[in-house]
Amino acid sequence: MTPDEYCASRAAQSGSAFYYSFPPLPGDRRRAITALYAFCREVDDVVDEVHDPEVARAKLAWWRLEVAATFAGEPTHPVARALVPVVRIFGLPREHFDAVIDGMAMDLERSRYEDFAALER
Repeated sequence: MTPDEYCASRAAQSGSAFYYSFPPLPGDRRRAITALYAFCREVDDVVDEVHDPEVARAKLAWWRLEVAATFAGEPTHPVARALVPVVRIFGLPREHFDAVIDGMAMDLERSRYEDFAALER
């Protein structure tokens, strides 16, 4: 299975209606959004499916390393491998990927936010 096929499979498994908006996009954009969505699913599932917060933190730390490897052009995970051309073609900054992981890490600390300002962070 290629990295793009893995991402398509991963995104389709989510059952999200969002995934079904991808097919009409032109090829490069469809592959890019599918890889980005698969990345978000991967890191979100760490928080949703791993019941030990320390294990979840370790997995998120691993994803931080994998994001760094993606930007160095040497990732190992199929989703990160699919992201290598995406970050180059679309000029995506690493900070955005780190922010997604930061948001998931916040969910390990709290499940509710007092107001929109706290949620917006």
